[in-house]
Amino acid sequence: MKPVLGKFLKAFDIANEAASIFLLLTTVVVVFVAAASRYVFKNPVPWTEEVARFAFIWLAFVGVSIAERMKVHFRITYFINMIPERQKRYVWLFDEVLVFAALAYLLFEGLKFGEMGARGISAVLEIRLNFIYIALPVAVGLTMINRLRNGIEILISGKATYFEAIGSESANAETAPVVRDRS
Repeated sequence: MKPVLGKFLKAFDIANEAASIFLLLTTVVVVFVAAASRYVFKNPVPWTEEVARFAFIWLAFVGVSIAERMKVHFRITYFINMIPERQKRYVWLFDEVLVFAALAYLLFEGLKFGEMGARGISAVLEIRLNFIYIALPVAVGLTMINRLRNGIEILISGKATYFEAIGSESANAETAPVVRDRS
């Protein structure tokens, strides 16, 4: 990839991972504060439930994008393995088009969903819910970027399909040395 695009994607990855770390830490700390205030100090803090829920929703959606970049989404390869090698690339391309179309549909519907949230206000924090509802289209957009990026990398690499590229990565992971605890 070109150096400018590579730098952009590196910054993009760092931003995604930093956001997920921040959201995870926020969720953990706020849940801890909620539990401590309720059960130890017997004086619950009312905003903790909403903050934890909203942070967790965003964390789940940002996690989808990161999982797509890392190529760890669940895939069933049983039928792919039955197809002759020459046809696997066409099946993979068809699959990519289908998934991208589904993501585009989710993006379009997610934007409408986000607008719908503008009419709602959270009970305790009294913020507009479109801030929460917009997590869906943002995550889909991030996932589309990572899906496209992975597809381009596979096409450039010369691998026949995504599954062949994944197979070579998992083969490397399987041959890595295993450290065993002998205690």
